[in-house]
Amino acid sequence: MEEKKQAEEQGKEKPVRKSRTVDKWKKKQWYNIIAPDEFDKKLLGETVAEKPKNLVGRIIKVDLGQLTGQRQKRYISVLFKVKVVEGNNAGCVTLGHKISQGFLNRLVRRRMSKIEVTQTAETADEKRVKVKSIALSVRKLSKKQKTDISKKMREVVEKSIKKKPFVQVSQEIIFGVVASKLFKQLTKIAPLKRVEIIKSRLLEGR
Repeated sequence: MEEKKQAEEQGKEKPVRKSRTVDKWKKKQWYNIIAPDEFDKKLLGETVAEKPKNLVGRIIKVDLGQLTGQRQKRYISVLFKVKVVEGNNAGCVTLGHKISQGFLNRLVRRRMSKIEVTQTAETADEKRVKVKSIALSVRKLSKKQKTDISKKMREVVEKSIKKKPFVQVSQEIIFGVVASKLFKQLTKIAPLKRVEIIKSRLLEGR
Protein backbone atom coordinates (compact mmCIF):
# COMPACT_ATOMS: atom_id res chain seq x y z
CA MET A 1 0.00 0.00 0.00
CA GLU A 2 2.83 2.34 0.85
CA GLU A 3 4.43 1.79 -2.56
CA LYS A 4 1.13 2.50 -4.30
CA LYS A 5 0.67 5.76 -2.38
CA GLN A 6 4.19 6.95 -3.34
CA ALA A 7 3.53 6.17 -7.00
CA GLU A 8 0.30 8.19 -6.92
CA GLU A 9 2.06 11.16 -5.34
CA GLN A 10 4.85 11.03 -7.92
CA GLY A 11 2.27 11.02 -10.72
CA LYS A 12 0.66 14.22 -9.53
CA GLU A 13 1.72 17.42 -11.31
CA LYS A 14 3.44 19.93 -9.13
CA PRO A 15 2.18 23.52 -9.41
CA VAL A 16 4.42 25.75 -11.55
CA ARG A 17 5.35 29.11 -10.13
CA LYS A 18 4.64 31.90 -12.54
CA SER A 19 7.56 34.28 -13.04
CA ARG A 20 6.73 37.91 -12.59
CA THR A 21 6.80 39.71 -15.93
CA VAL A 22 8.09 43.26 -15.96
CA ASP A 23 6.57 45.72 -18.41
CA LYS A 24 9.66 47.42 -19.76
CA TRP A 25 7.63 50.22 -21.31
CA LYS A 26 6.46 51.26 -17.84
CA LYS A 27 10.08 51.75 -16.82
CA LYS A 28 10.88 53.97 -19.82
CA GLN A 29 10.50 57.73 -20.01
CA TRP A 30 9.86 60.16 -22.83
CA TYR A 31 12.61 62.62 -23.75
CA ASN A 32 12.61 65.70 -25.97
CA ILE A 33 15.34 65.74 -28.65
CA ILE A 34 16.68 69.30 -28.81
CA ALA A 35 18.72 70.76 -31.69
CA PRO A 36 21.98 72.63 -30.94
CA ASP A 37 22.24 76.43 -30.65
CA GLU A 38 22.95 76.95 -34.37
CA PHE A 39 19.49 75.50 -35.10
CA ASP A 40 17.85 77.63 -32.39
CA LYS A 41 17.41 74.65 -30.04
CA LYS A 42 14.36 73.53 -31.96
CA LEU A 43 12.47 70.41 -30.91
CA LEU A 44 13.53 67.64 -33.28
CA GLY A 45 11.16 65.03 -31.89
CA GLU A 46 10.59 62.74 -28.94
CA THR A 47 11.95 59.34 -28.00
CA VAL A 48 11.82 56.86 -25.14
CA ALA A 49 14.61 55.39 -23.06
CA GLU A 50 14.87 53.45 -19.81
CA LYS A 51 17.82 55.53 -18.61
CA PRO A 52 19.26 58.88 -19.73
CA LYS A 53 22.64 57.28 -20.45
CA ASN A 54 20.96 55.05 -23.05
CA LEU A 55 20.20 58.17 -25.12
CA VAL A 56 23.74 59.53 -25.25
CA GLY A 57 25.31 58.74 -28.61
CA ARG A 58 21.99 58.17 -30.39
CA ILE A 59 21.96 59.61 -33.93
CA ILE A 60 18.95 61.56 -35.18
CA LYS A 61 18.25 62.39 -38.85
CA VAL A 62 15.98 65.33 -39.72
CA ASP A 63 15.35 66.89 -43.13
CA LEU A 64 16.38 70.53 -43.49
CA GLY A 65 12.94 71.47 -44.78
CA GLN A 66 11.44 70.44 -41.45
CA LEU A 67 14.06 72.43 -39.55
CA THR A 68 13.74 75.63 -41.55
CA GLY A 69 10.18 75.47 -42.85
CA GLN A 70 11.54 75.64 -46.41
CA ARG A 71 9.98 72.75 -48.31
CA GLN A 72 12.53 73.00 -51.14
CA LYS A 73 15.23 71.91 -48.67
CA ARG A 74 13.66 68.52 -47.94
CA TYR A 75 16.23 66.70 -50.04
CA ILE A 76 18.90 67.55 -47.43
CA SER A 77 19.11 65.43 -44.28
CA VAL A 78 20.92 66.82 -41.23
CA LEU A 79 22.48 64.39 -38.77
CA PHE A 80 22.55 65.11 -35.04
CA LYS A 81 24.01 63.17 -32.14
CA VAL A 82 22.70 63.21 -28.58
CA LYS A 83 25.49 64.59 -26.39
CA VAL A 84 23.93 65.33 -23.01
CA VAL A 85 20.66 64.66 -21.18
CA GLU A 86 19.31 67.15 -18.66
CA GLY A 87 15.98 66.33 -17.11
CA ASN A 88 13.68 65.29 -19.95
CA ASN A 89 15.68 67.12 -22.61
CA ALA A 90 18.35 65.44 -24.74
CA GLY A 91 20.73 68.01 -26.22
CA CYS A 92 22.38 67.33 -29.58
CA VAL A 93 25.42 68.37 -31.57
CA THR A 94 25.54 68.55 -35.36
CA LEU A 95 27.31 65.63 -37.05
CA GLY A 96 26.91 66.55 -40.70
CA HIS A 97 24.49 66.21 -43.59
CA LYS A 98 23.59 64.15 -46.63
CA ILE A 99 21.76 64.90 -49.89
CA SER A 100 19.24 62.25 -50.97
CA GLN A 101 20.25 59.88 -53.75
CA GLY A 102 16.95 60.47 -55.54
CA PHE A 103 17.70 64.18 -55.83
CA LEU A 104 21.17 63.46 -57.22
CA ASN A 105 19.81 60.98 -59.75
CA ARG A 106 17.50 63.66 -61.13
CA LEU A 107 20.45 66.01 -61.67
CA VAL A 108 22.63 63.62 -63.64
CA ARG A 109 22.07 63.53 -67.40
CA ARG A 110 23.77 61.91 -70.36
CA ARG A 111 26.48 63.79 -72.22
CA MET A 112 27.71 65.51 -69.10
CA SER A 113 30.74 64.93 -66.90
CA LYS A 114 30.53 64.21 -63.18
CA ILE A 115 33.51 64.99 -60.96
CA GLU A 116 33.44 63.70 -57.37
CA VAL A 117 35.96 64.59 -54.69
CA THR A 118 36.14 63.15 -51.16
CA GLN A 119 38.52 64.74 -48.71
CA THR A 120 39.19 65.28 -45.02
CA ALA A 121 40.06 68.71 -43.64
CA GLU A 122 40.62 70.16 -40.18
CA THR A 123 38.69 73.11 -38.76
CA ALA A 124 40.14 75.98 -36.73
CA ASP A 125 39.04 74.23 -33.51
CA GLU A 126 40.83 71.04 -34.58
CA LYS A 127 37.79 69.04 -35.63
CA ARG A 128 38.24 66.71 -38.59
CA VAL A 129 35.50 66.81 -41.21
CA LYS A 130 35.02 64.43 -44.12
CA VAL A 131 33.44 66.11 -47.13
CA LYS A 132 32.20 64.73 -50.44
CA SER A 133 31.67 67.22 -53.28
CA ILE A 134 30.25 66.81 -56.78
CA ALA A 135 30.41 68.97 -59.91
CA LEU A 136 28.18 68.39 -62.94
CA SER A 137 29.14 69.94 -66.26
CA VAL A 138 26.96 71.27 -69.05
CA ARG A 139 28.74 69.06 -71.59
CA LYS A 140 31.49 66.45 -71.72
CA LEU A 141 34.80 67.76 -70.40
CA SER A 142 38.37 66.99 -71.37
CA LYS A 143 40.66 65.06 -69.05
CA LYS A 144 42.60 68.24 -68.25
CA GLN A 145 39.42 70.12 -67.35
CA LYS A 146 38.35 67.32 -65.02
CA THR A 147 41.76 67.30 -63.35
CA ASP A 148 41.78 71.09 -62.92
CA ILE A 149 38.24 71.08 -61.49
CA SER A 150 39.07 68.28 -59.06
CA LYS A 151 42.17 70.14 -57.85
CA LYS A 152 40.29 73.42 -57.42
CA MET A 153 37.47 71.66 -55.51
CA ARG A 154 39.98 70.36 -52.97
CA GLU A 155 41.59 73.79 -52.60
CA VAL A 156 38.33 75.71 -52.10
CA VAL A 157 36.83 73.21 -49.65
CA GLU A 158 39.98 73.04 -47.54
CA LYS A 159 40.28 76.83 -47.47
CA SER A 160 36.60 77.14 -46.47
CA ILE A 161 37.12 74.78 -43.53
CA LYS A 162 40.53 75.35 -41.99
CA LYS A 163 40.08 78.94 -40.74
CA LYS A 164 36.66 78.51 -39.09
CA PRO A 165 35.25 76.54 -36.12
CA PHE A 166 33.22 73.42 -36.86
CA VAL A 167 29.87 74.99 -35.95
CA GLN A 168 30.34 77.69 -38.60
CA VAL A 169 31.74 75.21 -41.12
CA SER A 170 28.78 72.86 -40.77
CA GLN A 171 26.32 75.73 -41.24
CA GLU A 172 28.06 76.98 -44.39
CA ILE A 173 28.19 73.47 -45.84
CA ILE A 174 24.59 72.53 -45.01
CA PHE A 175 23.10 75.82 -46.26
CA GLY A 176 25.06 75.83 -49.52
CA VAL A 177 27.55 78.65 -48.87
CA VAL A 178 30.56 76.46 -49.67
CA ALA A 179 28.85 75.03 -52.77
CA SER A 180 28.24 78.59 -54.04
CA LYS A 181 31.94 79.43 -53.58
CA LEU A 182 32.86 76.27 -55.46
CA PHE A 183 30.52 77.08 -58.34
CA LYS A 184 31.97 80.58 -58.81
CA GLN A 185 35.53 79.25 -58.89
CA LEU A 186 34.90 76.15 -60.99
CA THR A 187 32.93 77.89 -63.75
CA LYS A 188 36.14 79.78 -64.56
CA ILE A 189 37.55 76.42 -65.68
CA ALA A 190 34.54 74.99 -67.55
CA PRO A 191 30.77 75.57 -67.86
CA LEU A 192 28.97 73.72 -65.07
CA LYS A 193 25.35 72.91 -64.42
CA ARG A 194 25.51 72.24 -60.67
CA VAL A 195 27.93 71.97 -57.76
CA GLU A 196 26.92 70.41 -54.44
CA ILE A 197 28.48 69.26 -51.18
CA ILE A 198 26.57 66.00 -51.13
CA LYS A 199 27.84 64.69 -47.78
CA SER A 200 29.70 65.90 -44.72
CA ARG A 201 30.53 64.17 -41.46
CA LEU A 202 32.35 65.08 -38.28
CA LEU A 203 35.01 62.47 -37.63
CA GLU A 204 35.13 61.65 -33.94
CA GLY A 205 37.41 59.61 -31.76
CA ARG A 206 40.52 61.67 -32.21
